[in-house]
Amino acid sequence: MNSKTNKQAASQQTNTQPENKASDKPILSAKVILTSGVAMLLSPGSTTTVGYEIGHEPEQTELLIRLTGSSGGGLCSKEWFGLAQVVDLLNEQQSDKAFTSGLFKVIWHFKGSSNNAGFLAAVLRHLELTKVAPEVRFGHLITGKHTEWFESLKAKLPKVSTTN
Repeated sequence: MNSKTNKQAASQQTNTQPENKASDKPILSAKVILTSGVAMLLSPGSTTTVGYEIGHEPEQTELLIRLTGSSGGGLCSKEWFGLAQVVDLLNEQQSDKAFTSGLFKVIWHFKGSSNNAGFLAAVLRHLELTKVAPEVRFGHLITGKHTEWFESLKAKLPKVSTTN
């Protein structure tokens, strides 16, 4: 005699899933990491760091960047985004006019973690693409190195064939 009730058996059948069931989520392609690092946050006296990676998808010519996390547990969005957008924002800045980390909020369409813009600003300072603006608290100035730096990274990308 079967000790399971009909109700238990029906419940067990509906909750059983095949082990290798395909997911509805899109498969994310692996990225080729060109460089990665850890930057100190910009708050005076802070010992907290934020990690970052710069890379691209195989056989693609778009450079990507992402924040990988904070040693202090601060939340950040870890999705990849175009590095060209960051360089474009830096290109719009005047070398003698300070700007704040809020400039970078547009990258995440003003959504996601409120830490994103400040964390990215810390990464850009670490990469020496920006420097402290002495007259503006938490202000930044461009160093003028961003275009050359971006071009040197693009030179590391694979050559995409235009023939079929």
